[in-house]
Amino acid sequence: MNSYEELLNNLESKEKTKSAEFFGSILNLSKPLKVYGLYSKEIKDLIKKYKDIDLSLFELNKIYEVNFLYFSIALKRITTIDDQIDFIFKNKDALVSWAITDSTYQYLKIKTFEEAKPIINVFLNSKDEFLIRYGYLILFMFLKDEENLNYMFNLFKNSEYFYVEMVEAWVLSYLYIYFPKETLNYLENSELSLSIKTKTIRKVLDSYRVSKENKDLIKEYRNKIKNN
Repeated sequence: MNSYEELLNNLESKEKTKSAEFFGSILNLSKPLKVYGLYSKEIKDLIKKYKDIDLSLFELNKIYEVNFLYFSIALKRITTIDDQIDFIFKNKDALVSWAITDSTYQYLKIKTFEEAKPIINVFLNSKDEFLIRYGYLILFMFLKDEENLNYMFNLFKNSEYFYVEMVEAWVLSYLYIYFPKETLNYLENSELSLSIKTKTIRKVLDSYRVSKENKDLIKEYRNKIKNN
């Protein structure tokens, strides 16, 4: 089994000063952690290499990549969704960036939307910014399920957290790709904040997967809410 000391040496040997500065600026870490600036491919290789490492030896909240690997390796290793949720909540203090949630939600062992519903609610009913973000990220697994569209719309609500607003806008912009008419109708009639709506519009207009016609419709809506 590869040792934790070996992992730390491996991380240090791959340090990239310029990348570390750039990643540090976009990760918006909630704690002052060391960032080595590893690329995504390098991280994925380390997840595979250290998949059997003793996670109890990890010293969290010192090095960003260690936190990232801790969540990634653990969630891939844990075999049930209940145990995964328990792990996430117990280690929420180590969820120091949106990048960890966004890269690890795909490891959650959820097969159907019916199974996802109570899990999503567990996350959305928490008080922690990144736990809530997990809840909305799960929706990405089911965005094409038209029969669940209204249920998904009912999950969106105003938030005091920036990264919750951002993920809500992100999910809504993807729903607009698949269901433009229904999503626009929802935006027009919802009580969501102007902040979430404008973030959603911006993401829709930046998307290459939205037709010119549907972008024109969202622009009309943008003009409407600007004038109100």
